[in-house]
Amino acid sequence: MAGESMSTPGVPDPVLPSPEGSPTPAVDPLLTMRLGEFIIEERIGAGGMGVVYRAVHPLIGKHAAIKVLRPERMARREEAQLLLEAKAVNAIRHPGILDIFNCGTLPDGRPYIVMELLQGRTLSEVLLEKGKLDVELTVWVLDQLLSALGAVHRAGVVHRDVNPENVFLREFLDTKPTLKLVDFGIAQVPREESPGANGAMTGTPECMSPEQIRGGTVGPAADLYSVGILAFQMLTGARPFQGEHMQVMFAQVESVPPAPSTRAEGIPPALDALVLQLLEKKPARRPASAEAARQQLSAIEAALRTPVTPPVQAEPVVVPTVVPSAAPTSRRNKVVVGAAVLMAFGVGIVGGRVQHKAGPAQAPTAPAVKRPVVVEPAPVSPPTLVAPPASEPPAQEPQKEDSLQE
Repeated sequence: MAGESMSTPGVPDPVLPSPEGSPTPAVDPLLTMRLGEFIIEERIGAGGMGVVYRAVHPLIGKHAAIKVLRPERMARREEAQLLLEAKAVNAIRHPGILDIFNCGTLPDGRPYIVMELLQGRTLSEVLLEKGKLDVELTVWVLDQLLSALGAVHRAGVVHRDVNPENVFLREFLDTKPTLKLVDFGIAQVPREESPGANGAMTGTPECMSPEQIRGGTVGPAADLYSVGILAFQMLTGARPFQGEHMQVMFAQVESVPPAPSTRAEGIPPALDALVLQLLEKKPARRPASAEAARQQLSAIEAALRTPVTPPVQAEPVVVPTVVPSAAPTSRRNKVVVGAAVLMAFGVGIVGGRVQHKAGPAQAPTAPAVKRPVVVEPAPVSPPTLVAPPASEPPAQEPQKEDSLQE
């Protein structure tokens, strides 16, 4: 939950100062108290708005989380926000949204809500451990988150506090993790006046959209801007704007964010472009909806699954077909051409010698050039050797006939 620092079950939480400076009591009076069908066993988180406990059903052993408003928040009329959170969640009905299935009031008048108890880690804890995520895991987280936000927006709700603390990764043995979007404590609910909805700046400064920082009216596009911040942080290990709260908020309104690919390697250009579109200053320039952003993400995911193969060059076909057909004739041509070249080369040498020794006497070289030409009729003789055997049988038969007549 936003502002609720989750602790390890069984390990006592330190004494946390309240916003007014008064310390939290060392012994919590709510421990062992029965609220509805559940008995509170331990405190597992605390924040500025409420305290979260782990509770158990005494008969069936089902575990649940119970969020109780802090006593000092009663004077600020924030008790109504817990009921608005329960209404908002039950209006969405999506597996990626934390389920709230009961609510009530303590004897002192403080409201509480009963939620499913999640097993796993927040995205903030995962990023603290790994620094950044690979492209495939980032795309999976964004797809799950956009799916949940799509359902949120279709129900007319704006979360207004999408940050790594409110994205929970459920982890089970031998199964794939699932994602849950939690803490609708400052959500904008349709036809309801929620605290901070009229001109007040609400949310986490590092993940707030420019329109939230200005205190203006926010819509679903504000949540998409926060998704862009998370995407940038998952890909690079850091948010696009760094500094104190006021510096970050000023940058959210005025500064152009860098492309994620300038901070980390291996980011596809299409994913780079989608993150920058989510981080547009004007809401109209961001994706039209969470579903539209998810469709772009699906194309990126499909491209990541498609193996990139280099173009295969065609095998040389021309050379094998030309060489066999030219082989029978090329041998004879090579012999004739080689002989001509050697004889011409020899003639040149002889001629050079004659010119060197005899000077102007060049007449003896003329007959030498004509001698290779006389040799060419030699290959014609084989066909003439085949003709005589074909003509012998007809010549013998008439002689036998003459002998018989005699």
